[in-house]
Amino acid sequence: MADALAVADQPLSVWEGDGVTISEVASALVRLRRGQPETATRTSCVTLVVVGVDEDEATAATNAMHRLGARHPGRTLVLVPDPDAEKGIDARVALHHTQVEGHAVWSEDIRLRVRGPAARHLDSLIEPLTLPDLPLCVWFVAAAPALDDPLVAVADAVLVDLRQIPGAAGDPAPALISLTRLAAEHSLVDLSWVRLTPWRELLGGLFEPAPYRPFLDSVHAVEVCGLPGPRHLLGGWIASRLRLPSFAVQLRQEDHVSVVMAATSDGHSGRFSVERRAGEHLVRARAEADGAPGQELVLALPTDTLPWSLGAALSRPYRDPVYEESLAAAALLARR
Repeated sequence: MADALAVADQPLSVWEGDGVTISEVASALVRLRRGQPETATRTSCVTLVVVGVDEDEATAATNAMHRLGARHPGRTLVLVPDPDAEKGIDARVALHHTQVEGHAVWSEDIRLRVRGPAARHLDSLIEPLTLPDLPLCVWFVAAAPALDDPLVAVADAVLVDLRQIPGAAGDPAPALISLTRLAAEHSLVDLSWVRLTPWRELLGGLFEPAPYRPFLDSVHAVEVCGLPGPRHLLGGWIASRLRLPSFAVQLRQEDHVSVVMAATSDGHSGRFSVERRAGEHLVRARAEADGAPGQELVLALPTDTLPWSLGAALSRPYRDPVYEESLAAAALLARR
């Protein structure tokens, strides 16, 4: 989990234009690449389309891809739709590189501010700019896309972040229900779910030693703390995997995620916990049970979770049945 992500250098070349056509954007990209040394490696593994609400979100998404460095070289196409503005397309194309074992690896950024009616038909707009024969991942930075969104239809995988969906910080139920429907029909990867991986791994690891295995089937009470959305996902995961009724999982508001599980087996009581303490980039887990030695596990977290979770999402851009079941259970918890 160490934060060992490379940082891309400043752009090698940049082209900008206002009121341009998509064909002019594609031509500019070709010219930029032709102007670079042939010793640079042209390696691409994904086309990532980022749908941002504003320029700040677009910049944050692009910077996250740069932080991935050579782990996911490819083409990042950032779209800032503005359907109410006068029609036209403003573009910025940049060529970046990072060093891998002394060799330059290129990645490409294309940012489009799409004004007017074209902002409602982004799928046809991006087709000439996507890389053939590579996965097309569409990341909705701060939204839960509609099932009939044209970009969802053309995507090999849809990326979202439950924590960033408007309204989810207050009442996550509508967002969870919307994502449940979306996941039933498309490959959906949730960055909030990815960020919970250390908690899920450590909690599962507590039950691996032989003295603690019997307790896994006898958990009767669970408390999950954290912010709305992530705590519901984690609670939904526990409820779905252990087949617990929703009333056995209690959710509580806290700034950091933590879990406490109580179990009883053959008259012996067990307590299993996972937490992140304020000011630490660590997740700590502990198992305690009558007549068994205590067990502690610690896992380091990355200091910059956005590029880390984005990199993990792009590494597994396909359906996850465990996530889908957890999402459905989380929606039930949110509606209690």
